[in-house]
Amino acid sequence: MSSLRAFRLEFNRSTATYMAGEIVSGNIIVDIAKEKQIRGLFVIVTGKAYVHWSESDSEQNTTSYTNSEKYFQVKCNIISAQGSDSRVKLPRGYKQYPFSFQMPHNIPCSFEHRIGYVRYTVNAVIDRPWKFNHECKAAFTVVSGLDLNVYHEKCLGVNDETIKTFCCFMNGAINLQISIPSSGYVPGQMVNTIVDYVNSTNISIMRVCTKLLRKLQFHSTFKTLANNSIIAKTGRVGPFPTNGQVITGLLIPPIPPSYLKYCGIIDLDYELIVCIHISGMHRKIMKSYPVLIGTTPLYFPPSAPPLHNVISNPSISHTNESAIMPVPTSSYLPAGDQRQSVVPEQPSSYSIGIDIPPPSYEECMSGSQNIRDQNESEYVLGANNPFTPRYPVFNCLEPSKI
Repeated sequence: MSSLRAFRLEFNRSTATYMAGEIVSGNIIVDIAKEKQIRGLFVIVTGKAYVHWSESDSEQNTTSYTNSEKYFQVKCNIISAQGSDSRVKLPRGYKQYPFSFQMPHNIPCSFEHRIGYVRYTVNAVIDRPWKFNHECKAAFTVVSGLDLNVYHEKCLGVNDETIKTFCCFMNGAINLQISIPSSGYVPGQMVNTIVDYVNSTNISIMRVCTKLLRKLQFHSTFKTLANNSIIAKTGRVGPFPTNGQVITGLLIPPIPPSYLKYCGIIDLDYELIVCIHISGMHRKIMKSYPVLIGTTPLYFPPSAPPLHNVISNPSISHTNESAIMPVPTSSYLPAGDQRQSVVPEQPSSYSIGIDIPPPSYEECMSGSQNIRDQNESEYVLGANNPFTPRYPVFNCLEPSKI
């Protein structure tokens, strides 16, 4: 029976969440039943991205596609012998050994997916002479900031007018105007979508829904794989009156910011999809609009550009005409009577500004992955544990209005 009773890593924050460029610190917990002679105790900190998937052809031949990037790797000696043949004593009992390191600034945000990831881990190793080493592993979240105020021109509101006409015996048309106050949001913020309509047909509008689409591209050495999925949705069910207005509110869940800046093998974008379902055998009207997900909210609502900057929206299904222009919105600053989010142990380098309280850090809604690397020993403690990144969530922003 092994004399190793406990061997694990603990971070100095319960959320294990840090901003890029911060100093990460914690403790190596070692509890052994008897004294050990070792060559050393050290940690290896790694930040990397990895993608992998397989495809089979009609003859069942399987091809694997992979790619990887390494952002940094740091080795920190905690206990070390003086020479290659020297030994040091690891005393019996429960001990804590502190570690710390500083991360680079230009590294991508943590991201986990079954096809690929951006992952940051700490491996602690007890180097034993003439025996297998003891190893344990833990992952932590890195949040790379995306300030929506820097991308203000990409956060303009939407005012999209569409006419759906019907041929043959169906006379008339459905006139739609879709309004969204902004194209830039942070997790915890509500996207209010207003659909104004005038229906001059005998066809009924049965349902209006809004969906948040995540668009991923994974780049292997030789091929790119696209992966799109709906990660949040909401809706209203009719039938609705002939003329009227339908408002839906979609809450942005805990998700990583757009782009995955500094990552060269995974691209991440988001779109807001508005669907109008109509009665009978007619296809739904579907419109999509790019949205930017950030880590710092807009201090002020997006403003209207000059008229010559108004652009056409190409993402139209079964419509005759469309135009997008920004609409003024109310302030994005927090309301005084909204509930406050007080969470200790915030990343110290997180800068909010203008009386916006700091965010909480909540687990990503996309699920967990284990942190075992390819070809890593099954005896690495903690490698099979599920890990879910945490992202900043602003629970006290004033809901957007139109």
